[in-house]
Amino acid sequence: MRHRRLFPYLAILAVIVVGVALTEAVQRTVVDRTYQVRRIEALGTIAQLRAQIESEINSVLFLSHGLTSYVASRPDIEPEQWRALSAEILRGSRHIRNIGLAPDNIISFVYPLQGNEGALGLDYEQNERQWPAVKMAIEAGSMILAGPLELVQGGTGLIARTPIYVHGMPAAGGRYWGLASVVIDADSMFASVGLTPVINGYQVAIRGKDGTGVDGEVFFGDPAVFAQPLAEMQVVFPNGSWVIAAQPASASAPVWMSTNLVRIIAYSVLALVVGLLIVLVRLYQNVHGEAMHDPLTGLPNRRLMLERINQLMGLHERTGVCFTLYFIDLNEFKPVNDRLGHLAGDALLKTVGQRLAGAVRGTDTVARTGGDEFMVLQPMVRDAAEASRIVEKIQKSLFQPFSYRQESIDISAAIGFACFPDEALNVDDLVRLADDRMYAAKHAHKQDSREIGEAV
Repeated sequence: MRHRRLFPYLAILAVIVVGVALTEAVQRTVVDRTYQVRRIEALGTIAQLRAQIESEINSVLFLSHGLTSYVASRPDIEPEQWRALSAEILRGSRHIRNIGLAPDNIISFVYPLQGNEGALGLDYEQNERQWPAVKMAIEAGSMILAGPLELVQGGTGLIARTPIYVHGMPAAGGRYWGLASVVIDADSMFASVGLTPVINGYQVAIRGKDGTGVDGEVFFGDPAVFAQPLAEMQVVFPNGSWVIAAQPASASAPVWMSTNLVRIIAYSVLALVVGLLIVLVRLYQNVHGEAMHDPLTGLPNRRLMLERINQLMGLHERTGVCFTLYFIDLNEFKPVNDRLGHLAGDALLKTVGQRLAGAVRGTDTVARTGGDEFMVLQPMVRDAAEASRIVEKIQKSLFQPFSYRQESIDISAAIGFACFPDEALNVDDLVRLADDRMYAAKHAHKQDSREIGEAV
């Protein structure tokens, strides 16, 4: 019976487990889809940014390439001609700050000269800070983009250094002429492409200082963006690259709500359903308990007793279990009600129920089946001899005086029993036999009381 009472709660637990599993499965799907959508958004943001940065860098490098090609084809031209070409290049790009030429690695021309006079005469080979980058460009035989770095004149710059060879590369018989350097205003270029730490709700960071790509230093934005980037993309230029990364700027309320809305709704519905199920189960159990128990004593009633008898009979077919049924009817109960009132009678019935329950095992069933009638069901009591010993134990417990408002009342009862399967094989025969024996005992008690009265 205990298992039967627990079964509805186990079913509710199963509903909770299934509900949680389904909710989390759907939640994971929603989160994955949201992640993919946001990743596509992030990729779109940095793809546009990459295209703009590459376009700006390549346009500057294209102009720089024009300068180096011109010098390579006319290595002996006068500085005045360099100045005219440089002025034309600066007019073609808003991001170039200055242009320098260094024949034999010594700067002999800078345009514009104003503010850059100190650079004239600089020997790269003697400058420990700049020579490694210059040497790298010479060894690569092509343009190297260095930076971003802090400029002496102020601001942040990129320096495109291109070695110039006359009559082709050394391998083809050419000779090294010197170096051309173009300083790009990084602040101006980044502003023109709309580069800010947060774009369209995403934090943006760039790494790859000096064109070193994924292994390079972070030079723009928060380095933490690269810890768990939502999207990454390379900015590629000659002989180097940068890496742009993006992640959500913050776990904003709308994003949190959109990814957790399914969970919020599902768990709210699940809680409501579970609450309703628990209320229904409790209502059913209360109604069922009232239908199956005596309201005065709290003991099982006749209906529940017959149900348990049928259960034991069903078990007998599989396990061979036996049992004994006892009928107990109180003697002289009506005079107690008449003389002391119904409250005394109710108190007496409660006491009898308690004494019966105390006289038998916890696994036995004690029931009140009518006014002053009780039944006891004892599994594993096989024969009449053992049942008779139990009757004596019950009588000893019941026959103790009952005190009500300082008045002592003697209790006695007629008890009959029937053993299954030795004496009856179905419920009707079992009940009839126990009932007959109980009435026989009751008749004998009345006969004894009459004879005692006549003797007196």
